Amino acid sequence: MKDLMAVVGVLLLLAGVTALIIGAARYFFPMLNQFFPESFKKPLSFQYGTYYFLAGLVCLLLV
Repeated sequence: MKDLMAVVGVLLLLAGVTALIIGAARYFFPMLNQFFPESFKKPLSFQYGTYYFLAGLVCLLLV
């Protein structure tokens, strides 16, 4: 069970880092917004990126 929690934590960390990078690119280069569908704009924002990242850290902390 701990291995599963560790894998979930690592995947959440990777998703958080990816969302933060995409959110930063969208923030600093607004012309990139046209390439993202409307349904992807909210999950790929800074706010959700930090949620994914913190959830991954909590999962790894519990292992």
